[in-house]
Amino acid sequence: MQQRTYAYIAAVFNAFFIGLSFLFVKESLAAAEPFTTLAFRFALSFAFMLVLLAAGVIAVRIPAEDVRDLLVLSLIQPVLFFSLQAFGMLSISSSEAGIISAFVPVFVGILGLLLLGERVNAKQFVAFFISIAGIVCLFSMGGNGGTGTSWMGMVLTLLSALATSLYIVLGRRLTRTLDPVSLTFGMMLCGCVAFVAAAIVCEGLDAGGAALLLGDPGFMMDILYLGLFTSVGTSFLAMYSLKDLEAAKVGIIQNLSVVVSILAGVLVLHEAFLSYHAVGSLLIIVGVVLANFWADPETKP
Repeated sequence: MQQRTYAYIAAVFNAFFIGLSFLFVKESLAAAEPFTTLAFRFALSFAFMLVLLAAGVIAVRIPAEDVRDLLVLSLIQPVLFFSLQAFGMLSISSSEAGIISAFVPVFVGILGLLLLGERVNAKQFVAFFISIAGIVCLFSMGGNGGTGTSWMGMVLTLLSALATSLYIVLGRRLTRTLDPVSLTFGMMLCGCVAFVAAAIVCEGLDAGGAALLLGDPGFMMDILYLGLFTSVGTSFLAMYSLKDLEAAKVGIIQNLSVVVSILAGVLVLHEAFLSYHAVGSLLIIVGVVLANFWADPETKP
């Protein structure tokens, strides 16, 4: 019972960090190209994990029989998810990216039923649609606002939401044999190798360009948040919560990140916040609360 409560807390913090990440991704992309940004981000993340490992703070155990599944999970997230997100956010706002990410619970609910056989009761489906109503309100009204949103950007971001949904479902399965720290370490290693290689090959990153970015305090502040709190932090929190919570429930809680992303965009990037943002955000929160309140008794914290 207490362990499930901690899992809920981890899932809420995970949603908060994800919500803020859209702001930092948007700012970092103003200074560097997508793969270069991701290379810095995951190089820092992996270096941080190595320091913790060398200091004896963490222990990593990855059995040989789990390596293939870990590689598949890492291909989906971080590699596929963050690539789609970064290229999508070149042409849409941080608030819009957060709104689109709210489709995650829908994808997770479907994938959880198909791949894990998880149960979602009728009342929880009602809660799903309450949240979806909020998403539709935000999305349709935003689309009518003449903001010049790129459809390609929206499609790429929607695909990133599908990727993170698959990651949540497969991560739920892997947490049965691997601990959250080992999973996070493996994901950061794969992300570091993949994105550094992509930045060098696709974007021509060299020592001179890297030095210039290292001397940019704004860019490095963005990378510190993305590398430590988002990449390492959210990976660990997601895996920790998935050990005790159903994939569908973690996906629902992640919808809270939408509200955080909108507030961050408004307060920091001065993106517009209109009445339909308030209505849509409220519907999303109500859906999250009701989905957990209406959970079957044996699955409540």
